[in-house]
Amino acid sequence: MSAEAPARSPQPPLLRVTGLQKSYSVPVLVDFDFELQAGEVHALIGSNGAGKSTFARILCGLTPSGGGNIQFDNRPYAPRSKAEAEHAGLVMVLQELNVIGTLSVAENLFLNRLPRRAGFVRFGQLQEQAREALRRVGLEELDPATPAGRLGVGHQQLVEIAGALAQNCRLLILDEPTAALTDPEIERLFGNIRRLQSEGVGIIYV
Repeated sequence: MSAEAPARSPQPPLLRVTGLQKSYSVPVLVDFDFELQAGEVHALIGSNGAGKSTFARILCGLTPSGGGNIQFDNRPYAPRSKAEAEHAGLVMVLQELNVIGTLSVAENLFLNRLPRRAGFVRFGQLQEQAREALRRVGLEELDPATPAGRLGVGHQQLVEIAGALAQNCRLLILDEPTAALTDPEIERLFGNIRRLQSEGVGIIYV
């Protein structure tokens, strides 16, 4: 006689959206439902004005919803700001990159959370943290002390993604990530997406 193993209960989705609403002068999102599991990649496809960017902005705390429910990591989720969304683990990398060219790569990665002691930046710790963040996106050969303005668009985008992941990111939203990239840069980006999937990070292309 053999005993059957108990069936595993399915994991709840990382993100569950039900009945989401948003209108401006006309309705943009009407009873929109969406689910994403940890480690999944979803691409949102539609014409201009279909609501893709509006949905992303609601998730990232940049735009309030007009109704509906959102659960993130199995908890009610209604961010009131981009900072609140990032604290919860949901980060968006915009098409208009926010890299500050006069600062180093390391400073860009940890701009709002530089390691300090007695009011002074701990540059040794900053360099170490920056190298680890860059390694996660395949840029281990990049010197964290390099001024960010010397990098091409593809590398700047990966630096922004590295900074997002350094915030304990659970869900990464990429706004038209390949629009300004060359074919080799796109291939590198997709390689990093596959790596992030294996780490359980959810990803949405907008």
